[in-house]
Amino acid sequence: MDINKIKNLIRIGTISAVNGAACSARVVFDDKDDLVSAELPIITIGSSQTRAYWIPEVGTQVLCIFQPNASGCGIGSGFIIGAFYSSVDKPVESDAAVRSITFADGSFIRYDNGNIEINAKGKLVLKGATIELN
Repeated sequence: MDINKIKNLIRIGTISAVNGAACSARVVFDDKDDLVSAELPIITIGSSQTRAYWIPEVGTQVLCIFQPNASGCGIGSGFIIGAFYSSVDKPVESDAAVRSITFADGSFIRYDNGNIEINAKGKLVLKGATIELN
């Protein structure tokens, strides 16, 4: 296969618009004269019984993958695989054993060696049939 065809199947771009209801987004590709994609589904963790929901914000750099066009010309449908850190957007953690989510307002959830910390800038709501605090 021609290397030029392959390099167009994997692209780095920036989220330009999101569709929260469809869990999809449009991506602009600077290296393609600011070409804007069609809405691309965002790869997530689960979508059947167990579901996750995460939409990258507008301006987030993402990696996309496309299928070859069935006609052999151009690209077919594609997906947003995910966001990644760069020299501009650095990771919020440095320990590979830590898991965390930090939100734009500074709220965060952090797991470290069996300890979980939840810090909410707004109201924290816990719901359950039984809640045990010890």
